Amino acid sequence: MQNLWPSLTALNLSVWGAWRNMGWTLYRYLMLDQLIPASLCFLGLLMILVTGRLMQFLKYLTAASVSATDILIVMALALPKLALYALPMASLMGTVLAFVRLSADNEIIAMRSAGISFRQMAPAVLTLALALTAVSFYTSVRLLPTANRELKSALRSLSRAVIPALLQEGRFIDTLPNMVFFFQHVDTSASTVRGVLIHDARNPQTRVTITAREAVIRERSEGNNEVVLHMQDGMLSRMGRDLKTSQIITFQSYDLVLSLDALLGSGKEVSWKRGEMSLAELRTALAQTQDRRYALEWHKRLALPFACLVLGMAAAPFGVLFAQGRRMTGITLSIALFLAYYLLLSAGNALGEQRLVPAAFGIWMPNAVTASVATSLWVKAHRQ
Repeated sequence: MQNLWPSLTALNLSVWGAWRNMGWTLYRYLMLDQLIPASLCFLGLLMILVTGRLMQFLKYLTAASVSATDILIVMALALPKLALYALPMASLMGTVLAFVRLSADNEIIAMRSAGISFRQMAPAVLTLALALTAVSFYTSVRLLPTANRELKSALRSLSRAVIPALLQEGRFIDTLPNMVFFFQHVDTSASTVRGVLIHDARNPQTRVTITAREAVIRERSEGNNEVVLHMQDGMLSRMGRDLKTSQIITFQSYDLVLSLDALLGSGKEVSWKRGEMSLAELRTALAQTQDRRYALEWHKRLALPFACLVLGMAAAPFGVLFAQGRRMTGITLSIALFLAYYLLLSAGNALGEQRLVPAAFGIWMPNAVTASVATSLWVKAHRQ
């Protein structure tokens, strides 16, 4: 054992040995060089993803006349899922941008001239990658299911604002999916409308059009989460998809019940979707149903955080090996690696769903491939 440590230092095979040789000053220098672009990349990408997510909710949220606070709450609850995809990109781009700059400014050559090998820079790269992996792991395992459940509850509570959203005069309103409303006159104080036209396409086999002289819109008793349109003196027509069958019914009174749970989910515990389940609940559901999708989700929760580690470790040699001629080459190839990772993940997920490969293989395959690429690139960069 007395000769073990000097041997490891001489052969430069120990990360701890690399850490000691590199020194605290160089370690901090490399960490800062990575942290700044990684933070900017994370915030920028998160903003883009949040904007995209907001656009998905915007039609519903604006139509429902909710407050800015409600929108902020909804977006805050959507952040964990978005961060799960932004963190691997931040790990990759933060490191590759730092090493592209070091290579372009000939600082890598200066370090090597001073006797610092490429492998000795590994602790700084590994530290950032592990830190982002830990954050991503906590987000995936703990924050994500809780935030998704709260998001569903928040959207369900906002659905009560659908009634004021419907009370708009002289406009075609498509707030609810597959339905269009038009009211000629609206009395918002009494929630009554006159000159009613409703097109209902919820059933793809039948199109329903309802006209009525007047209607009262109200929410059904607390707990049912339903909106009822009590219409009077109207006509209902049904037309089959083949345009060969039709039916016309006149009525004096007709209640059209719209279930908002059908729009946003019931929010009951038994109906949690896979993305809203904890790891333990996913395993229980898998044991009860033998549905392969629960196994895929379980492995995905664990595998996705490690994308920060493998992509971050692959980024450093990318920034050195492929940026010597043009800076954009290394950055472009890194983005291509990021896209390839998620293409492999999507392919593995699809193959897993079709039972062509085991669930674990389909989800962990991108990490294994990227880790192999990172290892070979580190060896090549060290020998250069």
